[in-house]
Amino acid sequence: MIDVHYDEKEDVLGIQLKNGSYWKSVEVSKNVVMDLSKEGEIIGIEILGVKEAFKKDAPLIVSKATRRKV
Repeated sequence: MIDVHYDEKEDVLGIQLKNGSYWKSVEVSKNVVMDLSKEGEIIGIEILGVKEAFKKDAPLIVSKATRRKV
């Protein structure tokens, strides 16, 4: 089960990909951190500074999301 949450105060988008025992975080780029289990599986992803990172693309993302039928 994937769980997505946004911390507005910290401006961090967290995506939990699977349940697992957290081991450590690895910074993969300036604004992206992966959370790993002891087995080396990616159990989560954090995107830091979401407002700034997606500022340019936000209108397009919102437009596509609102036109999509689920």
